[in-house]
Formats: sequence, C-alpha cells, structure tokens
Amino acid sequence: MILFKIKRGLSSAAGSPFRLLVRLGDAARDEKRYGDAATLYGEALIRAPGNSGVHIQAGHMFKEAGQFDKAEQHYMEALRLLPNDADLALQLGHFYKVSGRLREASASYRRAITLSPDWAVPRAELDGMRQSGWNDEPAGADRHLPTEVLLDGKLNALGLAQLHGQMAPEHLPKTRAELMSYHTESVQLSSFGVTQNTFWGMVPVLRGVEAIRGYVLAEIALHQVEARVNGLPIHWGVLKGPFELEYEPDKTRIQKYVYNIWYDFSNFAPGLYELELSFAGSTLEKRSLLQRFVIEPALRESDHPGSDAIINLDPAAPGTIEEQINARPSVLHEAERPSLLERIRTVLTIRPDQLGDLVTSVPAIMRLRELFPDAKLIGLFSPANVDLARTLGVYDEIIVIDHRESLFQRTRTMSLEDQAALRDRLAPYSIDVAIDFSQSRMSRPLLGLTGAAFTYGFIDPAWPRLTASVDDAYHDPKNRAEIAPHSTRILAMINRLPTLMQGSAQIVRRSDLSWDPLRAFGIEQNDRFVVLHMGARIVFSRWPHYLALASRLLAETDLKIVLFTGDPELRQNFTPDLAGSERVIVLDSVLPFDAFDAFLSHCAVYVGNDSGPKHLASLRGAPVVSIHSARISWNEWGQEQTGVIISRKVPCAGCALYHDVDECGKDYVCVNGIELDTVYNAVRRYV
Repeated sequence: MILFKIKRGLSSAAGSPFRLLVRLGDAARDEKRYGDAATLYGEALIRAPGNSGVHIQAGHMFKEAGQFDKAEQHYMEALRLLPNDADLALQLGHFYKVSGRLREASASYRRAITLSPDWAVPRAELDGMRQSGWNDEPAGADRHLPTEVLLDGKLNALGLAQLHGQMAPEHLPKTRAELMSYHTESVQLSSFGVTQNTFWGMVPVLRGVEAIRGYVLAEIALHQVEARVNGLPIHWGVLKGPFELEYEPDKTRIQKYVYNIWYDFSNFAPGLYELELSFAGSTLEKRSLLQRFVIEPALRESDHPGSDAIINLDPAAPGTIEEQINARPSVLHEAERPSLLERIRTVLTIRPDQLGDLVTSVPAIMRLRELFPDAKLIGLFSPANVDLARTLGVYDEIIVIDHRESLFQRTRTMSLEDQAALRDRLAPYSIDVAIDFSQSRMSRPLLGLTGAAFTYGFIDPAWPRLTASVDDAYHDPKNRAEIAPHSTRILAMINRLPTLMQGSAQIVRRSDLSWDPLRAFGIEQNDRFVVLHMGARIVFSRWPHYLALASRLLAETDLKIVLFTGDPELRQNFTPDLAGSERVIVLDSVLPFDAFDAFLSHCAVYVGNDSGPKHLASLRGAPVVSIHSARISWNEWGQEQTGVIISRKVPCAGCALYHDVDECGKDYVCVNGIELDTVYNAVRRYV
C-alpha cells in the first residue's frame, strides 16, 4: 500500500524536535517498521497535537501494525480537525474495509463521493465492494432486486443467488448449449439391492432374486459384462448399446452401455460379499467396478403378495432366470385395496429413555389407545419412566429394560444376552405394530427385536428398516432447528395411523355431465362402449397390444370401441376388421375437457396405461383395467376406486426410469410382457 506523506499542518508546527520526529517516523515507515513509525509520530503529536496530517500518518501506521483501536483514535482526531475533507473520508473507508467494518467503509466511501462528486477513486472502491456481493443500501431500505437482473431471462451469479427464496430460478429455461457438458468415463450401479444398516455398516442388502442394473460410460467400444461374487463367476452377458449421451457435445468420443443382470442369490449364505463387474470389448482394455454388499435370507412372495419385486424361483425349474421370470403370468391386483393396518391385536410402544421423554409422549399414548381400543397395548420403558407409565392406566402390560446411555459410546447400549432375552420375551406376543416414539435414533434398533410385522417411527437414515416412517419437522426460518413441541410431533405421527387404516379414495361423479358431447363422435345415449387409451407420458409405459385387443373385442362383443391415440397415422396399422367397422372410433386430437370427461364417465370399461386419464376414469366410477409398468409401484400409483391393475413381477421393479429410457436393459418386459389374454379377460369381467 502507498502511504500518504504528511501534506498539511507541517509548516505551522514550531520547533525542530517536532520536525526531527516526523522525519524519523517517515524513515521508519519507508522501512516498514510500522510500530516504530507509529511511536515516533505519537511523540511528534505531543509537541503539536493539532496536526491533522500527523494524526493521519499515525493512524496509517497503527493500521498497518494491526492495532486498529489505536489507529481509529488518530483517524477520529483527524476527522474532528478536518470534518469535510474528501481524502480523509476515503482513507477512513480504506481503514474500515481492512478492519472488517464494511458498513462504516461503505458509508465513508459514499461521504467521499458527496464531498468530491467527480472523484472516481471512492466510486471504484464502492463498485468493488458491490461486485463482491456487498449491499450498501441504507438499513431498512426495501431490498427488492433491480428489474434489470431479469431482462431476457438472463441472470448473473449474484442475481441468481439473490433470487433464491423470492422466485424460482431453478425453473428458468435453459438453452441446449447451457445443458451440454463433457462426460468422463465411469461405471454406474443404478440398482443393486437396498442400502440398509447391517453389522458391516450401511451397505446394499440383497435378498433372493435381485437385479444388478446400471450403465458404463466409455471411450472404447464395449460388448460384454461379467459379474463375480467373491471371485465366483455368476453371470456373463452382452451389453445393450452403445447409446448416445444426450448432453454430450462430442457424441462420437464417449458412449453409454447398459446392463441389467437378474440373479438369484438364495444359494449364498447370509454374510458380507464383494461384487466385481468387468466390462470388455474387442481390445484387452476393461472397465470394472467393485462393490461390497450383504446377503440376507430371501423374502417370501406369500408373505408379501402385493410386491412386484419379490420373486421366489424353483431351483429345479428348467431354463435361465430370465426365461423362468418371463414365463410367469402377469398379476391382477384389485383396485380396492385392503387397509395397510388390518387385524391389529397387539401394539408395542418403545420409550426407554428419560422421564421428560415419556411426558411428551402422553398425548400420543392416549390417542393410540383411542385408535386401538380392543388391542393389547404393551409398553417398553426404562426404570426412569416406568412409574409414570403405570399411572397412565392404558397399558395392558409394561416391560422394563436396561437400556442405559453410555457416555463413552455416546449412545445407549444393551448387551447381546439382554437383547436375546428381550427378543425371546416379546416373541409370544406376536406383535402386529411396534412404534418407537423417540426422535433420536438411540432406541430405533430395538424395533428389530420386536418381531412386529409393522414397525413405525420418525425417519432415520441410519436405520431405514422401518415399515413406515414420518418426517414432519417444523423448521426455524434461520437455523432450520425444530420449533414444534415434541409432544405435537409425536401426536401428529400417531394421528397418521387412521389414514393408513382406512383409505381416503372416493368416487366423484358429475351430475351436470350428459351424453350430449358424445353424439358428435357417434356415441348415442346408453351405447355400450369401451375406451382404449393408448397414450402415456412415459413412452415405454405404453402397452403395445391395443390394436390386437380392439380386434378381439370387436369380434367377441357388441361394444363400440373408442381408441384415444396421439398418433394421427394409427389407422395405417389397422387390420381389415378394424378399418371396415363403424363400431371403431379413433380420436387423435385433444378434446375439450367436458367431452373427454364424458367418454371416461360413461364408458362400460376403460383400458389404459399408467397415466392421468385412468385415474380420472376411476374417479368417475368407470371400471378401469390399468396396464401398469413396474417402473413405479402399482400400490402407489394404481387407481384406487374401481377395476384392476395388471403388472408383472420382475427383479428390477421400482427402477423409476423416466427420462433415460435407454437404461432399462430388458426391453421393458415389465409392460411389453403383459399378455393380451390377461388384459382381455380382465375387460370381460365388466362387459
């Protein structure tokens, strides 16, 4: 930094000792001996205390020495002597900026501009602060963003940062060039068991028939994939691809190869394993991946009939695993589903902590007794809160456990012998529902000892084995800390149970919707017709056999057949029977909502993919035959009110593919493999 020499006040000072001290101070300053210089200037000021220039120099020296309090004393004395000096205002701005007092720095620079409006230096200092993000508007000013940051939808980084919370910059459209990025080689494991807490930490857990699914980005041509488990080869196959990367600028440089391996791990003993995937082409180069995982006993289909992901195979059956799975029939699920909590006979609650913890749980405990008046209610408590639990008068049985907090381990502990004893003691109860009231994870693992079919509590990434969980935090706007009383959160968790016990779906018909909109399309009142809705937002969710179904319904029923399609050239694929029939109506453009609603409301049966119209048809009370791909669970997105949902059991169920349709690796067998006969027979249930 260039230090300012004394410009003012020197000629008025009397006596050579003052001048000598100033010269010595200047010399120390030039040699960067800032502490010595400050001392010498201070000695000079004893002889001439009203010298503003020496006060400024002393302030500079103390500033350079890091003694900001002493520097400020000299600057303030200089300001008293020179209240309207623009140069001094600038120097104060520098001082305040260096010492981290940005508000005072900004004010000093603005004052320098006021005193010398044409001076560029303080303006440049202010601009530099603003470019670094400093907002120098006066306190209390309305800090809305200037409109120019939104012109043409273009925002600089600072504008984007300021917009968060006020607008939604994440939703601004981007150009294709902005989405482009150069990809690097990698091996991705998209689906491989479910990450769970295990003895070996949080690792993927595999149970029975599983899918090993993912993709490889490579700059070399790849053809085959080999999978080994602890060195044992379990699969060799051909990769799908290559596929282009949509947002890769150089599509010839790097490409995508897809794999989807189905394998039955039932013959491996439970324990920790290592998966090795190797990918090779025509050269000696390979790409590989290593992944630790745990094998646990397979789940049984009979215990979980609603899951499309659980598959038990006969080890003696002929054929490959793909042949066996693809040969299985599709599954019909009734849309009107049973309660998720049926036949609740025994409920266990866990609160093995402190007295205050139980006090906050009392409202939830009382509500639980209201919800399950006939169930046996068992409480698991610590010695610290068991006496209070007994006074509540709602528990049929109380069990006290030793679950002490270890300050050394910073969690609660229980010996292996005590765990086994607790598990054996709880087993005869055949507990249906076990609930951990604690927000903390300390007691969550105890749910694993209950043997309950349904475990419930606050969500915990470190213990994801809960059957159901809640995460209803209420956040402080500043630090995101919890602000709802603990008792409120626990009660809210319990109050969700009635919704699980009784579904909320209902049929809502329109009394104002007549048949009139249908006459323009050849449908008269009380005509019996079937709607085949062939579209779906996700392309690979579309079932490929609608025209074959239409031909069969045309031949074997008297129904009129309404085909909704987004393909204006569909008629070119018609067989002669469809092309020549007046009972076939093709709608290939968007209808007014009331007309569309009328078709869905008055049809004898609706057949469609997993899409919005099937939900609307069900809402209106029409029988719905839903053809559901396993990319998402039919339990979640199958219609609830009427009809049936048809799906297939596949190991990769739940893949949730959406945009990257090339990553299936199995030719969308979960929807393409749904049989024509299965769909036709489901339709005939209603017509």
